[in-house]
Amino acid sequence: MLQTDTVAAIQTTAIREWADLFNWPALTATGLRVAGALVVAVIAQYALKAVLRSVERSSEKDGIVTAQEQRTRTLLSLLRSMGRVVIWVMTLFMVLGALGLQLGPLLAGAGVVGLAVSFGAQSLVKDVISGLFILMENQFGVGDVVRLEGVSGSVERMTLRVVVLRDVHGVVHVVPNGEIKKVSNLTRGWARVVLDVAVAYKEDPDRVMAVMLDEGRRLYEDPQWRPLMLDEVQVPGIESFGEAGVTIRLLAKTLPLKQWEVARELRRRLKLRFDQEGIEVPFPSQTMYWGEGQSPAELATLAARPTPAGAPDAER
Repeated sequence: MLQTDTVAAIQTTAIREWADLFNWPALTATGLRVAGALVVAVIAQYALKAVLRSVERSSEKDGIVTAQEQRTRTLLSLLRSMGRVVIWVMTLFMVLGALGLQLGPLLAGAGVVGLAVSFGAQSLVKDVISGLFILMENQFGVGDVVRLEGVSGSVERMTLRVVVLRDVHGVVHVVPNGEIKKVSNLTRGWARVVLDVAVAYKEDPDRVMAVMLDEGRRLYEDPQWRPLMLDEVQVPGIESFGEAGVTIRLLAKTLPLKQWEVARELRRRLKLRFDQEGIEVPFPSQTMYWGEGQSPAELATLAARPTPAGAPDAER
């Protein structure tokens, strides 16, 4: 019994000594500060998302996407990515401060480490600097259709490091900003439809061009398509002579991102009009020469003739 009481007393003393090692009021205050910093970070992130979404909705307009709206989308995409980084970096500093760490020496050490890392991460620094110049020069924005480094597609997202493109097949391409040497913007300001229409050599080119101009005028005057077109359709003339026909070029100036819709409608209307006017569109064809008296029809006739009785096999 005495031994049991002694063991219990030793355990109680050890628990008290272990508890004295912790300042529970200080730990509670530290925990509350850390939790408060995390709560503030979450609230700030949701507030940032709500504000940017509100700005994005206010800038959205039905129908036409203006250059100012594209610029706004680009800036919002950049602010969204940068805002998250800033919020969580500040939260990290707040948590470290709440834990009692001295931020001055920590920042000095982080500066030295950052300098060392920068030498090994030159491509990352190059991407960030290139991203800043792309943004300041407004080379392209979210919603533009561009061609970058051999890939083309619609710009879905832009950050200081990469550009995210989605092509017509739905494939997503991520292009680092530092790798962009040349930008081909297919939708800046306005776009153009270029249709090369081939017709048979026997057709009168003046008549064909008149039909194409008339059909282009009808499309331009159509209330459904008129808002997408900036000028009347033009037919400069014969573009080239091909092996099977004559190629005549048609041009139409449209709003950005609308050239493909207008081109498809023009092709549909020209096909129907050509059928109505009897204008022939050339197609590849071949003429086979079998030699004199060696056409397939004559060979078939000879094979169908009855062979005289007693004729040698060579004559059959």
